[in-house]
Amino acid sequence: MGRTGNYNEEKTMYGNFGAVFIEDSQVNEATGLQAKCKINKVEVPMCGTMSKKYKHVGWDGSGTLTMNKVSTRMGLLIAENMKAGKETVCTIISKMSDPGNGGTERVRLNGVKFDELTLIDWSAGKLGTESIPFTFEDFDYLDTIDPSTI
Repeated sequence: MGRTGNYNEEKTMYGNFGAVFIEDSQVNEATGLQAKCKINKVEVPMCGTMSKKYKHVGWDGSGTLTMNKVSTRMGLLIAENMKAGKETVCTIISKMSDPGNGGTERVRLNGVKFDELTLIDWSAGKLGTESIPFTFEDFDYLDTIDPSTI
């Protein structure tokens, strides 16, 4: 019961159980976090084939933290360094768990550097939100969910 195809749909992770930590401090106002690695490739010319061939030569990490606007948290974290010509570098940990899944996935983003700071963005009849883009230099899986359990 509850099974369709090759996996149990009840094991699908639901975003409401996600959590974000910046420098070990939980960001309760976070409503979303996305981080991606873009693989950098160069074309490798090759005779005898009609298709292009590529070699992996590195990767770039980037993402966006989305939050309800309830404080000046990000301004306090970034502004002083930015005005002094310094970079704010921190660690972000994403925790995703779901009671229906029974597992937890945690990923640590290292060398996080924010791309911008929104000082003002509000309008009548609209809840205040912030979207903060960033780059990161490395990542580690701290906890994983075994695919054989789905």
